[in-house]
Amino acid sequence: MILPALPAAIAAAFLLAMPTAIADERVPTLDPRRESGGNAREFKNRVFAPSRTPSALPEEHAPTQRQRSVAARAEAVLRENQGALSVLVVENGRVLYEGYRAPAARDTPQHSQSMSKSLTAYTVGHMLCEGRIGSLDDPAQKYARQLAGTVYGEASLRHLLTMTSGAALSSSSGNSYDRQFDDVRAGKVSALSVMLRYGARDIPAGKEFRYLANDTMALAYVADAAGGFLDGFERHVWSRIGAEGPGYWLLDNEGTAIANSGVSATTRDWARLAMFSASQLASDDPCVRDFMKAATSAQVANTLRRTGRAFPAYGYQTWIRDRTYWWVGYGGQRVGIDPRTGRILVVTSWREDYMDRVYRFFDDWNAGR
Repeated sequence: MILPALPAAIAAAFLLAMPTAIADERVPTLDPRRESGGNAREFKNRVFAPSRTPSALPEEHAPTQRQRSVAARAEAVLRENQGALSVLVVENGRVLYEGYRAPAARDTPQHSQSMSKSLTAYTVGHMLCEGRIGSLDDPAQKYARQLAGTVYGEASLRHLLTMTSGAALSSSSGNSYDRQFDDVRAGKVSALSVMLRYGARDIPAGKEFRYLANDTMALAYVADAAGGFLDGFERHVWSRIGAEGPGYWLLDNEGTAIANSGVSATTRDWARLAMFSASQLASDDPCVRDFMKAATSAQVANTLRRTGRAFPAYGYQTWIRDRTYWWVGYGGQRVGIDPRTGRILVVTSWREDYMDRVYRFFDDWNAGR
């Protein structure tokens, strides 16, 4: 289903490759295939090719009454919220509902914002199980020497995965200063320069969950030193999902992946990424299986609730809500996953003001309401 197009000004902003202010929100969908309207240069991306044989993601052709009800509620989420760009509902690998609001479409790369953090964690986990990383209790500076002497370098990989490095509280959405993501993405500063500038310790490691983009970036530097972060992501994750479209990961001005907020993929491939993550909970490799079980279950309480108020706990760069786990991105990017039932919800947006409805829909679906 395709809903009416967004107003012209919003549609134009959507197609530009950088966020644009609209009603105190930002369009988080950065089109990596186009030039920026703001700095007249193409964003640097690592491009991941689609599969020659995409994995099946078929529609449910004989839905039950309950499944039809779920699809109707999903359609209402898209229709009744002007910020919504796409909604996809999958149960046990079959699509119950798929809808878009123009200019979003089935082949449009949807920028993830902080949903990238979860993919970063899972890549690190696979590199651990591959033997390229020795232990989650190793300090990051054992691998990423450029972080030595900073709070991020001194923190263990486990503390970085759970965002308990001990760095100072963020000023905005996990950033050390308000325009951190914009400046790194535009090439004004490198991610490393920001980490060195804001690398002082504030509290002991492991003491408190604090949502921090730099904790995620530290993991990317560790993975780069241990054999290559983006190569690891491509080898262990992207190449195994059977993507039907290309994927993109934004790079900073030094060629480092913006691990905290850099991935773009089609809505359907976000569902495939979710399905793959759930499949790893039953991996034949006990190391992968154990890592993913830890990653997608509560490791630390979200006591401050400065960020992620809907989520009482955090796993490894992954939000935890009851027995479901979530990838969460600024501006209304959400992937909810219930590995027990095979139910997956993908939502992309340019604003946040209806996310409570999204959570309620997923909760009710899983509760049979």
